[in-house]
Amino acid sequence: MNINLVEIFDNQNSLDKKSREFLLKAIERNNKEGFDYLEFKQAMIRLEKMALDEETAIKSAYATASTVGLTKSMLMKSADFYLAILQEEYNQFNSALEKQMEAKVHSKQKQKEQAEEKLKTITQKIADLQKEQKVLETKLQKMDEDALKAKEKIEDTSEKFQATLKTITERIQQDIEQFNNHISS
Repeated sequence: MNINLVEIFDNQNSLDKKSREFLLKAIERNNKEGFDYLEFKQAMIRLEKMALDEETAIKSAYATASTVGLTKSMLMKSADFYLAILQEEYNQFNSALEKQMEAKVHSKQKQKEQAEEKLKTITQKIADLQKEQKVLETKLQKMDEDALKAKEKIEDTSEKFQATLKTITERIQQDIEQFNNHISS
């Protein structure tokens, strides 16, 4: 079965596209062979599109899936597996985010501090050095602007990623709860 991850996790097309693409590619890369949570969920969605209520869709999808050997335990383990994939992506994202923050914000702050020190020295020099002083003042302003823009962009990316991660994680957790409520062991 060809899995449509967008249909499963963002059928309203409301998540940040870049974050969604990143997370769904991770899920797709790690999609297990055979009938698991993803195939089950897609089957459920298709049954719901046929005007079946959620409970009936879950039970019908499970009845069909059980004929190919899927058990409730296997279903839950596969859902947990995808949650673990998302957690690993979150951990890697945070690590990359920290590196970006260091490279694009903290290093600019260090550069600013060094330039300010140099500015103090220059202001004590004679009038011939006033031209160099103005150049450094402009450079400092640019560094502040660059650091602020970089920080805002990183924070915006982080917020979008967090929101997307939360939505997908909650979706899987809701599914697990629904499976537990509607599928007997």
